[in-house]
Amino acid sequence: MAGAAKKSSSSSEAVAPRTLGAPAAEIQEIVTHGPRLAIAAADLLAVVVERTTGRIQWRSEAWTDRLGMHDTLARHLPDTMELAELPLPPAGESWRRARIFQTVDGDELLFDLVLIGASTERGTHFATVLATERIGSGMVVTDRPELIEILEEALIDAEPDSVASIYIDLDRFEKVVNAVGTVQSVRLIEQVARKISSTMRATDMLFRLQGDEFLIVAVGLSEKEQGEELGERVRSAIATLPEPAPDLMLSVSVGVALNSSDDTAQSLLASSETAVHLAKGRGRNRVVLSDGALPSRNERLVTVERQLRRAIEHRNVRFAYQPLVRIADRKIVGAEALLRIGGDVGLSASEVVSTAEQSGLMGSLGILVIEGVEEQIGDWLLAPGADRLAMINVAASQLDDEEFLGLLERIAFHDELADHFGLEMAATNAFEHLAQVTKITSRLGPNVKVGADGWSNLDIPLKALADAGVSYMKLHRNLITQLTTDEGHRDRIGRLVREGRDRNIDVIAMGVEKETELEALKQVGCELAQGFLFSKAVSAHDFLTAAAAQRA
Repeated sequence: MAGAAKKSSSSSEAVAPRTLGAPAAEIQEIVTHGPRLAIAAADLLAVVVERTTGRIQWRSEAWTDRLGMHDTLARHLPDTMELAELPLPPAGESWRRARIFQTVDGDELLFDLVLIGASTERGTHFATVLATERIGSGMVVTDRPELIEILEEALIDAEPDSVASIYIDLDRFEKVVNAVGTVQSVRLIEQVARKISSTMRATDMLFRLQGDEFLIVAVGLSEKEQGEELGERVRSAIATLPEPAPDLMLSVSVGVALNSSDDTAQSLLASSETAVHLAKGRGRNRVVLSDGALPSRNERLVTVERQLRRAIEHRNVRFAYQPLVRIADRKIVGAEALLRIGGDVGLSASEVVSTAEQSGLMGSLGILVIEGVEEQIGDWLLAPGADRLAMINVAASQLDDEEFLGLLERIAFHDELADHFGLEMAATNAFEHLAQVTKITSRLGPNVKVGADGWSNLDIPLKALADAGVSYMKLHRNLITQLTTDEGHRDRIGRLVREGRDRNIDVIAMGVEKETELEALKQVGCELAQGFLFSKAVSAHDFLTAAAAQRA
């Protein structure tokens, strides 16, 4: 492994140093094998220095741009008084420090340094230094132990409801990253941090926790409502930022917790984190105030498992159905069934799936979903002369459950149900489990369709999916938004649609929201779509009512 040692207990791991000619792209490896930093590699100031002389062996372009070609860091190594008391870490360990550096423009800026110890086989000791500029009145990345220490200090002799932990989490930021790229996403994070800072009082402290999460510690509050007002001020301010991509707005969910007489730093932070999860569970882009009675995340996970077991036992589940529409005449020809877990537990779909997998419920849950969908909209699916499809999301673990597979096998060879059910996996998961997908499609034949959901890479040929027996693929929303503005992109989508047709793979457009997008899809030959232009996900009753209205 070149460049930086993994954090480990071993001090003898041999690591070769970088050379001055190392490409900037290799910074990513330093980050990967060093501390966990939620910032893009391309925006890090990174150098590798020899331990005893301070001579720089390799330096990123970002370091040169901000701090110049001179060996700035060498002046801050053990020969100086400043770092004489803070020796560099031994091989295999990483430390955090904060230092003021002078930029090429003469400005003095405060940087968070992460120092990663390493050594060569010959015993020469090197240290990789990653520097990230502190943002606004807060820190770029703050470790939880450090944050707990700050909260503990804030709680000393504090009156009840005078200290607020305000947890801020950007909504659906992974979509932003997919749309604008990693480096631009980092710049957006910086804009968000500056915008949050602009809402704060002089006594408030801002911390960056990880990728797209922040925390404000507000002290000296005079009344309970002030904490929630601060959270609402942040939420409203972020909503004013420009859209990072067309039809993609920035918003935040905010969880606010105020201290009680018996709160610890740990419990106050946990309460605000729970509140932000609930804010997301209640629809995002909102502020939730913890009332002290909210369950912890572990308690919520236990609640979900209990709800899942109860739902399976009593066959009590709810679904929302988003129509699948034939573009040519806008007729409903199918539906994606979305499982709804009861209770206000504020857990994401991935947490529900993770809970089900850990508790061994995925197979039973899959059976419940299929039977529930068949019960709710089965008559519509099986209407004479209809070619309709119910699409159900599955996890890879479900495809290993024999009881679940047994049900699918019965469907595949059922005179009426065959051809009416589709199983879809996230496109990335489908690629990771192609051998498993191939095994399933071989076992079930073409009568149970398998789909790849959220396809976003136009450069990957469809041959591998076709060979595995995949029947349909859904284009990611990010691909659809570019159809109306980028002719080259539209041509590439058209080629993908034609390739899909040649390989017997239906291409479905996801997230269609505008008439112009629908018209562009017609031009490229796409025949099927889902999206808010047609309908949001609705109850079984509303879905069947809409389908009946079309028949009338």
